Amino acid sequence: MHAMWRHVFGNDHRVEVEIGCGTGTFLLAASARNPHVNFFGIEHSFSRATHLATALAETGRQNARVIAADASCVIAHIIPPASVDTYHVYFPDPWWKRRHHRRRLLTPAFAAALARTLADGGRIYMVTDVPDVFALALKTFGARSELARHAELPPPRPGATVFERKGLARGAAIEEVTFVKVAAAGAPDVHTSSAAPITPAESPS
Repeated sequence: MHAMWRHVFGNDHRVEVEIGCGTGTFLLAASARNPHVNFFGIEHSFSRATHLATALAETGRQNARVIAADASCVIAHIIPPASVDTYHVYFPDPWWKRRHHRRRLLTPAFAAALARTLADGGRIYMVTDVPDVFALALKTFGARSELARHAELPPPRPGATVFERKGLARGAAIEEVTFVKVAAAGAPDVHTSSAAPITPAESPS
């Protein structure tokens, strides 16, 4: 456990990070189901982060936090190396318009930051309802030699998010993938398939 996480959570439990918490479907359920795991949520929308922080505080549980911030910035500059057990990336904004593509989350720099901050054997769970975003995820994460696609580890989602329900309503297919960080001393047993600054929304729950 890195000292930063010990300061944030007050314990030595492993840390899982959700990028883009939205209304908190995953974070609320996962933190309730796994009291001995620390969950750290990063949400770009200040209003959503504030709402979720309030919901977490009302539960009284101590193993979840959420901040309003740019995830790329937080992961690249704040999260310590090899300190995260799992990243959850569920339904990232596709930024449909071509002029907005530069704002997309899944860049080589982002993949490098995730790989750097993951512990050996750590996982990246990715889910989207946008084929182009799924293809970009496979390309971006697959380009990292320290990340191996794992075909037998589906993302552990407790239920459909708001974005997932919207996708299903319009007839979209839900695509999901898991990547595992290869341990420095040797690869884990994986099966590869071809297939902004922190704001006051940070809240102890």
